[in-house]
Amino acid sequence: MSEIRLAGVYCTIVAQNYLPQALALYESVRKHEPERDFVLLVVDGDRRELELDRPRLTVLGRNDLGIEAIEYDYLAMIYDVVELSTSVKPLLLRQLLNTYEQAIYLDPDMQVVSPLVELEPAVREHGVVLTPHFLKPIPPGSSYISEVHSLTVGVHNLGFCAVGRGGRDFLDWWWAHLERECLIYPLLGMFVDQKWTDVGANYFGAHSLRHAGYNVGPWNLLERHIDRDTSQFIVGEDGHHLRLLHFSGFNANDPEAISERLNADMHNVTDSAAFRDLSRDYARTVLRIERELGSTVPYGFNRDSRGKSISKRLRRQYRADLLSSASATPLPSAFAPQAAEPFSAWRRSARVRKLGLAAGDLAIAAKYALPDTFGWFKRTFPKRFKSSRERLLSAANVRR
Repeated sequence: MSEIRLAGVYCTIVAQNYLPQALALYESVRKHEPERDFVLLVVDGDRRELELDRPRLTVLGRNDLGIEAIEYDYLAMIYDVVELSTSVKPLLLRQLLNTYEQAIYLDPDMQVVSPLVELEPAVREHGVVLTPHFLKPIPPGSSYISEVHSLTVGVHNLGFCAVGRGGRDFLDWWWAHLERECLIYPLLGMFVDQKWTDVGANYFGAHSLRHAGYNVGPWNLLERHIDRDTSQFIVGEDGHHLRLLHFSGFNANDPEAISERLNADMHNVTDSAAFRDLSRDYARTVLRIERELGSTVPYGFNRDSRGKSISKRLRRQYRADLLSSASATPLPSAFAPQAAEPFSAWRRSARVRKLGLAAGDLAIAAKYALPDTFGWFKRTFPKRFKSSRERLLSAANVRR
């Protein structure tokens, strides 16, 4: 992709088990913006054959992100599938800006419902454009969702992110954190890439797009009722055209449920016949593509090069060792066959140290779950508390 193209490009990132959703997104782009290029990054395999008979689709892999092979292996080891797929987002966007004036990331479980005509001028003016989870205060006492949602996962939903060449400094800063800090780790206030953008939006003047038709998802359906107006879908009281619909947590075999991540079905949340039609159409598309692709491919980094399963706790210990040994001997790759024996030796050595990480997490949790007991321990055993606190802070700093 060395030729300079002035138009913006749409892109998404998946592991192979999520390819049906990514190709459904591609089809929605072809339907509404047929002249738009679409880039699909597959994090755990080479799937360039998908480009065949799919116009304007480019499929990339791990070697297209501009980082060394061992660094990618480190990312694949310290992160699970969600963390890895979100961590490389700024790398992909940065690479695309070498070819395109603008790069627009869309989560694979999105659908383009109408052309995103507002984006180009907004990105040109601001450099970085994000979408907030909510545009209005949530009514007190809502049994469906509350504003604690934003405190937990961040103000912006990073299923959408648009950047121009003026946003490169933001991408560099974002990657500097996501390289080692793209964690689902509530104890330390982290939620993959999203909460970092709450900080970065302030530093780099990101624009919060207040268009009700962008990034409509299960969390904000209460404020964004969808109606059909002849051939268009309309959202909310302001009559915005529906642009992007985000099927987060969607099960194509149960389209009435809206999202498996929320304890509500469609009829509890919205009475929109238009939304129900869109959900059912999307389910049919995903199921059709699943049949076309055949059997689902397991995630490529669930096991090391000898076929042993990799637990979440083992990933966290590897990350801690990687950070603490940054200037010492590099850690062996979990996925390179030539490093199989050194990695197995590291795995054996990590058995006891994993318990230390778990103890640190339990101690942090106990501070908030058992505050009275924690306070009593602090008053009764001040010396032991001081030494324990120093160990916990040390462990937390390593994890961060």
